[in-house]
Amino acid sequence: MRDLTRLELVTEAMRAALEEIARRAPHELVGLVTEDWGKRYGRAARLGKNPSKPKTRIKETGEDVRLLLRYVHRYLPALRDGEQVQALRQIFVQNYFLDAQDRPKWREAEDAGLPPSAVAIVSPYDLSARYARRGETRWKGFLAHVTETCDPDTPSVITDVTTTKAAVHDTKALPGILANLDHRNLLSKEHFVDGGYLSVTLKQQVAREHGVGLVGPIRARSTRQSRKGTVFHRDAFTIDWDAKKVTCPQGKVSRRWSTPPSLAPYVNVEFSPDDCRQCPVKAACTRTDARKVTFLPRDLYNIQSESRTEQQTQEWLSRYSLRAAIESTISEFVNGHGMRQCRYRSEEKAHVQHVLTAIAVNLERIGVHLPPAPARQPRNPTALQGFLDWQHIPRPRSWRVATHPAG
Repeated sequence: MRDLTRLELVTEAMRAALEEIARRAPHELVGLVTEDWGKRYGRAARLGKNPSKPKTRIKETGEDVRLLLRYVHRYLPALRDGEQVQALRQIFVQNYFLDAQDRPKWREAEDAGLPPSAVAIVSPYDLSARYARRGETRWKGFLAHVTETCDPDTPSVITDVTTTKAAVHDTKALPGILANLDHRNLLSKEHFVDGGYLSVTLKQQVAREHGVGLVGPIRARSTRQSRKGTVFHRDAFTIDWDAKKVTCPQGKVSRRWSTPPSLAPYVNVEFSPDDCRQCPVKAACTRTDARKVTFLPRDLYNIQSESRTEQQTQEWLSRYSLRAAIESTISEFVNGHGMRQCRYRSEEKAHVQHVLTAIAVNLERIGVHLPPAPARQPRNPTALQGFLDWQHIPRPRSWRVATHPAG
């Protein structure tokens, strides 16, 4: 299915390039476009679930694209910089490579390699759109990060919509969201976020720069020891911050304390292999010669520990339940207003659509709380209409004009 999706992309890119050339210089296609090309690219690419001879189509499409690009490069220099021709060239490079005989070959993940999702083009008409995935939901385009108020006594109002590329992680988007809110004086004391937006470092940074408390679940431990439920997880070790020493549950003291650049800001502590080899509970602690423990610096470690303890309380869970309302807002955006069906091309124009959608949602919510509009009053009949009614002469009726009783 992935190969068919990529083949459909290349086929549509080829058709778009031919359409562009046909608009700008149709006479240049005479003798180049054959009957076979007319069948392959004469309409929008729709391969279906079970196209016939997919490997043959992959081979033929690659040869066609290679021929067209060489033809444009050699004979049509004025058309080289065409938007669709350039899109075709990039899509061809991402999905094909040239072998020793200068023949196009289909890229496979295990051989020539495929570009990462942050780079891979998914549409010949918008080279900035990317493949996006959230859980089981998949789409092609951009991400919209929505912020709304959650005061219990007032309607929820959307205060910010930030549009980013699909490959941008949520933690990278959050500082920009808070900067936008700060610029418009819309920051709150607490900002409820999903776990994907939150890290201990970011929580400290936001509190320092904006005075805002991020409320969200800190990721649980994911070490082998914590997954198996043994007692030798990170919290089982006693940390002496001043002496820069760590003591294991068996009373052994670490031999090395360091902060490697690859792990910064994390602290890496190593125990002696001699101590670990002789330990009677080594199998429950580590599978290597010596146990290594990694943890955050003291200030971040304290924030992490306090947050994990707090988020287990019922009070915190009750407060955090306010964030659930944003899920219904996202559903309203997607299902009620087609947010993932972008009406424009490019990230900037997609952002305009997201903002206009947010305005529409706000107007709908505020309208519910406004007093009902007065009933529309029909207009009085004109002199001629009154005369027609008086003489019982039929006239076209309109809901805008009242009818006087005959008298």
